[in-house]
Amino acid sequence: MTEHGTSPSPGTESPAESTAPARAGVTAPPTAPPTAQTRAEASARAAAEVAAGKALIRAERWWFARKRVALPSAVVIVFGIIMVTTGGNGTGFFRTVTNAAQLTAESSPTIRPATAVLGKSVRDGKFAFTVTSMEQPAKSFTDRFGTTQTAQGVFVVVRMDVTNIGYEARTLTATDLYLVDHQGQRYATSSAISSLAGAETIFYEKINPGHTVKFAPVLFDVAPGTEIASIELHDSMSSTGVRVRLP
Repeated sequence: MTEHGTSPSPGTESPAESTAPARAGVTAPPTAPPTAQTRAEASARAAAEVAAGKALIRAERWWFARKRVALPSAVVIVFGIIMVTTGGNGTGFFRTVTNAAQLTAESSPTIRPATAVLGKSVRDGKFAFTVTSMEQPAKSFTDRFGTTQTAQGVFVVVRMDVTNIGYEARTLTATDLYLVDHQGQRYATSSAISSLAGAETIFYEKINPGHTVKFAPVLFDVAPGTEIASIELHDSMSSTGVRVRLP
């Protein structure tokens, strides 16, 4: 039996070969223009991104604003607590400030040793000080209202002349003055100074430029037997300060 070949004749192309060139030559159809729905979705995404950016900016601004007001608010709250606990009275408030100043003083760096003596004028900032005397320690005194004030230890009164050498009226702050013993311990002024006769002329009234307050008293409450070495005088809380030796 004779087998008939099944391969195509040389001049005849197979169906696959005849269609391949046709597929290779076909170009992709053009992209369809965006529909209204597609444009709406793109616009929505863009709007959402803009809104998110604005929200972030507002959040950052709020954080910085909160940071700026945090410290002043804390100061106001602390001041309010002090006024409530002291009842808003002058003596109580003075005592609170005095205690705070004393704690600060204990951690302050040591200033220059005392070089001035009684009767010698020394300067610190806009004030000139001349310490004139130190009274003997006493357990009590009668204040300007006729009331007897009693010390926890003993009262020590140092008197001095204070001159404003600046160009503006100024008030001397009692909590900027300290008594110093031979061990270098500093003592803040007593809260009872608010009722001491003569204290109002220097601590509650402004001293005009060129004016001198004579024999102004500074009151301290120290333990009995304290060996007093000097008095430390400051124009302000941040000034260098000067020390005057006491007898």
